[in-house]
Amino acid sequence: MSEKSKLGAIFILLVVFVIGSLCGIGSTIFYLKQAHDRPHRTPRDVYRVQVDRMTSRMERSLELTEDQLPLVRQEIVEFGEAMKELNQSMEPEFRALMDERAIAIEQHLTEEQLTIFRENRKQHQIREEARREKEREGQKPSAWRPNWKDSSRACQGFISSGTNC
Repeated sequence: MSEKSKLGAIFILLVVFVIGSLCGIGSTIFYLKQAHDRPHRTPRDVYRVQVDRMTSRMERSLELTEDQLPLVRQEIVEFGEAMKELNQSMEPEFRALMDERAIAIEQHLTEEQLTIFRENRKQHQIREEARREKEREGQKPSAWRPNWKDSSRACQGFISSGTNC
């Protein structure tokens, strides 16, 4: 292969690489701009959209009449409220189960690990409360990064998700 052919092939590869890089960067910027400009939907908004979708789907598939539509929608709304109440009533049991799990894990930890584990749980509870408060206020919850206390083993699962610890 001549020197000129080699340089031509390298130049073509370089051009293709640059074009691919520019397309990737441009599409990432476009996606991030779209995601940032999109208004945050509160749980109430999401719920309303779900009710609308379910009602619309049933209206089309069952060919509901104008008289039936508000009645069916009301049933869907009542079902959603009942599910929300059930979820809220189960929260104490869920919390108790989480506490039992923590106690079981604590039995296998050293004193140093126990201190870190309890601190991590405390930080998690603070973050969860802040997230719930933001949702109640209709704000978009912010992203968070866990504090792994320089533990490479605890960090491995998080790294595999593509995030740095």
